[in-house]
Amino acid sequence: MEKEFLEILRTLSQTVFVLSADNEKERHAMTVSSVASLSLSPPSMMVGVNKDASINNVLQKGSNFCLNLLKNSQSKIADTCSGVEEGEERFKNDPWISSNPVFLEEAQSNIFCKVVEIIPFSTHSIVVGEVLKLNHSGKIEPLIYQNGSYT
Repeated sequence: MEKEFLEILRTLSQTVFVLSADNEKERHAMTVSSVASLSLSPPSMMVGVNKDASINNVLQKGSNFCLNLLKNSQSKIADTCSGVEEGEERFKNDPWISSNPVFLEEAQSNIFCKVVEIIPFSTHSIVVGEVLKLNHSGKIEPLIYQNGSYT
């Protein structure tokens, strides 16, 4: 069933987000595919994060994070944040701003959130964040991922 489930999921078109967070000691960023709005009142988002991901070191209840919606010209950032580079290596070549939380200045949009709940489930956690602030370029040019590649 797992193979067929993955095959079905590959048919979905998904916008590409990079989840970013930091604390006084470290910054983390990772490409995420399981992102959804949760509520309009209060505005909130949810994101699935693997329990083994290093970003869990900074994602704690009450901490801040940013969902950076990438634009179609930013596939290299998506690859960097999902590849073998870890920690500070992911921040070397792109315009990141450290501002609690760290965020990608040139993303199509930034959704700044505070963690209000972390719900463990199997290999992942569902991180629920209340939206605190939004940056939006006004453009509609998101990076889309489908069937193993960007479109």
